[in-house]
Amino acid sequence: MRYLSRSLPSLLRTAVGFIVAGIIATTTAEAGVAGWYENGLVQVRLAPGVYIEDINVDYDTTTFDQLDPMYLLEVAEGSDEWQVLNAMQGDARLEWFEVAYLNDTPEAVRMMVVGVVGGTIEDYEDQDVVNRLNLPFLHTYETGDGIIVGLVDTGVNYNHLALTGHIIGGGIDYVDGDNDPFDSANGFDDDGDGLVDEGAGHGTMVAGTIALAAPGASILPIRALDDEGQGRSFDLAKGIRYAVENGADIINLSAGLFQSCNVIESEVLAAHAAGVVIVGASGNSGTNLPAFFPANMDEVLGVAAVDEFDIKADFSSYHPCVSISAPGVGIRGPFLDDGWAVGAGTSFAAPFVAGQAAIVRAALPSLQVEEVMDIVQNGFTAIYHIPENHPYLDELGLGRFDGVAAWNAIQTPTDVDNPIDAGGLTDVSELTRLTVSPNPSPNDRVVQLRMAVGNAARRDASSGTWEIVDALGRRAATVPTTIEAGVQHASWDGRDDAGNVLPAGVYWLRTDVTGPAARIVRVQP
Repeated sequence: MRYLSRSLPSLLRTAVGFIVAGIIATTTAEAGVAGWYENGLVQVRLAPGVYIEDINVDYDTTTFDQLDPMYLLEVAEGSDEWQVLNAMQGDARLEWFEVAYLNDTPEAVRMMVVGVVGGTIEDYEDQDVVNRLNLPFLHTYETGDGIIVGLVDTGVNYNHLALTGHIIGGGIDYVDGDNDPFDSANGFDDDGDGLVDEGAGHGTMVAGTIALAAPGASILPIRALDDEGQGRSFDLAKGIRYAVENGADIINLSAGLFQSCNVIESEVLAAHAAGVVIVGASGNSGTNLPAFFPANMDEVLGVAAVDEFDIKADFSSYHPCVSISAPGVGIRGPFLDDGWAVGAGTSFAAPFVAGQAAIVRAALPSLQVEEVMDIVQNGFTAIYHIPENHPYLDELGLGRFDGVAAWNAIQTPTDVDNPIDAGGLTDVSELTRLTVSPNPSPNDRVVQLRMAVGNAARRDASSGTWEIVDALGRRAATVPTTIEAGVQHASWDGRDDAGNVLPAGVYWLRTDVTGPAARIVRVQP
């Protein structure tokens, strides 16, 4: 890669074996622009009807790469990027122009802790975080089957035992310029920071975390970062577009920079408009400013990291733009050479949420992207009651991702497809939310069922009946309802009409109107 302009002539990092910790200053001298960029290149977006050939002629530039209508341009010898950018001021043919920013994984920027360890796949699958997040419960009902997660990162060791059956073909490598997005190390200090291959294995570990969280989902590997954990913002943007064009439902971005970047923002907005849920690591600066980009965008689910006690990890960034938190300390995952490693960083918190998003998308395929994002954010357990988290109130998202809470959140939307024939009635005008609580419910708890009544004639009635049916559509119980102030109420004690306690499982509520059914999850006390 070309010479990189940085804010300081050297990077302040230390390394001991596979343990890496450091801080990078991020303010560049030129024009007050924060972040790293690549000398001799600029990136632009053309206004409609403009031809890049005309731009190149006028500014003596050459097309280096393209992502129509965006272009990465090489400046002429003897000039530099700032001269070209200054000349572009006021050119209506360009919607925007900027330096060629570079991305990092948060762990390449600060506080990557990767310890290569021994172990087995059982150690990986049964690590403490799996039960702490209640993933076995969640996977009883949904695993993300049929969902594609685009992983834009350093590549993936797709031969690793832990990733067998999780990686799909069709990936791409924008670093080497081929179709083999393998996560590897070259043994050289490519960025001259005194460390060798500090980003190698990152994408493989992130893929392993996605597989833990959503074992039924498929991972599409897209290599946009090298073995130092760095890469062009233009390549990251290309990776986002490639994921969308190749069927990704979710995109995990455990990468970014401390500066907004037009080329990445353009593709994030386009992916969001296409219905793709994007999850981003919120950074490892340990502060709330600057917010890590693109995780700070409204269209991205930004994820902070907590430790094994649900306390904010000391390295984790925090900010009101954070959507939710997830474990990011001591996460075991697959690594290079088919081995195992334990990592810490928001990079390893984000893929838990990407997996959660895959499960929501699989369970509720008809939802719009904003609705999926809302449900993901509501699948949390509280963390602000912990004294150590008090200084970060509302800056770690709503709470920490939890499998039971995630499944509970999945039950509440009104637009769940209803596989039950509700009797042919069709008047569902003004029908609003149907709620089931608690859901999931222990077998010794009474379930409360509520639904607003939209039909005026039914609002005047005083009672009615609903049915509880099993997954095959067979009636399990009949529950009487009452209607008060336009709301129909019912309670169910988990018993059939003969008074027998029904076994744990998924049941459906069949109302007396056609429309959404609610899934009722019964679990053993």
